[in-house]
Amino acid sequence: MQLKVSYEGQRDGITVVRVDSDGQGAVLDDRCAPELHKALVEVVEDGRLILVVDLSAVDGADKMGLAVLVEGLKRVHCKGGTLALVVPGERMRAVLSRAGLHRVFPLHDTVPSAVATLTADYVEESIEQRRTATVKRARERRAVEHGVIEAGDHTYEHLSEDITLVRVGVDALDGHTVPPLRNLLADLVNHGRCYFVVDLTAMDHINSTGVGVLVGALKRVRAHDGGLALVVQKESVLKMFRMTGLIKVFPMFDTVDPAVEHLGRNVLKAHV
Repeated sequence: MQLKVSYEGQRDGITVVRVDSDGQGAVLDDRCAPELHKALVEVVEDGRLILVVDLSAVDGADKMGLAVLVEGLKRVHCKGGTLALVVPGERMRAVLSRAGLHRVFPLHDTVPSAVATLTADYVEESIEQRRTATVKRARERRAVEHGVIEAGDHTYEHLSEDITLVRVGVDALDGHTVPPLRNLLADLVNHGRCYFVVDLTAMDHINSTGVGVLVGALKRVRAHDGGLALVVQKESVLKMFRMTGLIKVFPMFDTVDPAVEHLGRNVLKAHV
């Protein structure tokens, strides 16, 4: 059984990728899956990110065929797009169901139905994205006017030519919340900021990963003859620093002002 893959552009930036067959009982297997994979890579690299994969002519799929579909979905998701499947056949739907993929892919009975749904969702999403972007820009302008800049859940404020106050805005610093803070501190150091007061008063919990990002930041600023002080109030957070012995490494304070004064003395010594 021979399968052929092609694609064509539709309205509103939607692309339909078709898997056609020259007979009944076609299976998306290792003979056709590479061709589908190649087509999906081509359309995504071409900037087509709203995709409909038409499997109307397909009655089944092996592991490789399903893997190509999942990889295609991941590829468009990484670039902010989406991918829907047209699967009118019960056999193919059963294959997707057994693999649990009926909960992953939007499924449609016809191409027009899939295109209409994606068009409505895409237009609505675009309007909402523009509205969100407008609100975000306004918020950023207000923040800059007041000297406080938002960076995701966190904020930072340049208190002087040397010292920057970073307020951590999450209640737990762990594997899920660490990357944005790590990136923020790294960006600030790359822009020449080497003295930080990191305010952890909003936090209730920190694990070893969270402690690790602060240790990394301390090493980074020390490499530039800088310094880093912490503001910690919660006993649950202090406990982790005691357990790791890092309470002797980080200067720690109950409030921001004494932390700033401490760093100010270090800045003065550095300038002298």
